[in-house]
Amino acid sequence: MRALLVEAPHKARVAELPTADPAADEVMVRVEAAGICGSDVDLLHGTRPAPYVRYPIVPGHEWAGTVAAVGGRVSGVGVGDAVVAEGFRSCGICGRCREGRTNLCSTAYAETGFTHPGAFAEYVTVPARLVHRLPEGTALHAAALLEPAACVANGLLEVDFRPGLAVAVVGGGTLGLLAVLMLGLVSPARLALVDVRADRLARGRDLGVSDAWNPTDDDALAQGRGRFDLVVEATGNTEGVTTALALCRRRGTVVLEGIGASSPSISPDQITLAQLRIQGSFGSSSAAWDWVVHLFTQGLLDPGRLITHRYLLEEYHAAFSTVQHGDALKVQLLPHGDRRRR
Repeated sequence: MRALLVEAPHKARVAELPTADPAADEVMVRVEAAGICGSDVDLLHGTRPAPYVRYPIVPGHEWAGTVAAVGGRVSGVGVGDAVVAEGFRSCGICGRCREGRTNLCSTAYAETGFTHPGAFAEYVTVPARLVHRLPEGTALHAAALLEPAACVANGLLEVDFRPGLAVAVVGGGTLGLLAVLMLGLVSPARLALVDVRADRLARGRDLGVSDAWNPTDDDALAQGRGRFDLVVEATGNTEGVTTALALCRRRGTVVLEGIGASSPSISPDQITLAQLRIQGSFGSSSAAWDWVVHLFTQGLLDPGRLITHRYLLEEYHAAFSTVQHGDALKVQLLPHGDRRRR
């Protein structure tokens, strides 16, 4: 099969790699589409923390496809089924896994696309226990965004998330706009998006936000300061965290979905005196996957609206450049792609 092989930081190529029959408890999937995440960019550049990557590696953890082969002990999924799969290869028996927090598995970190071959390839092989079947005729390009949607869901499942709240999202990237879509399903009293980019604010309005502000506009931001019950931070930078805390009302909750902020200039008293709850979120649990797959299969969540660019596997240079330097939202690689289908 053809696959994007990252042999070491800054050293990548499309290679011919062998395909193998899946083990008894595995499925092999023909990849239809695989999204590029900021963590894939880090992997390519060598800036992903060492415990969370293993070179050489075929990246790709946001994907969807159809089952091409199943192992001898696999049941409940068959050749031709449309599927997605959880990325974390949790042990299933440690304390965190028994709680249902499979994303916090106590054993050594293992994840498809980082420590095990991923979906920037024509085929990917994964444990059958991680697979979620999708209905026949599923839009697989859209289904490939269920992985980042599950990351958003993971944070929301940890907090007081119910109808009638005033909610805000800081950051208009893929995670932030998925949060907008998911928060909008629960009838919030107010739904705001904060971002420095005018085009992202416009997209947020298209997705149903009631308020859209640039955080550098003090007059506009003053309309929301201290007025939100729940704030989802999805920027991964210090300024985004600071803005999220400022928007949160006393005894409100801030969910930190972004990764990458360091040494934020935040006084602990800001949290203590307002009695804020700060909820971190890492990856996605099996429960989060169950939720977003249900929303998607019921037609309640359409993440495909966030796809802006598609590239052939051989065009990975352009694809990664678009992620880093363009105005793209979700950029996808099509391992079996045809230029006429983009």
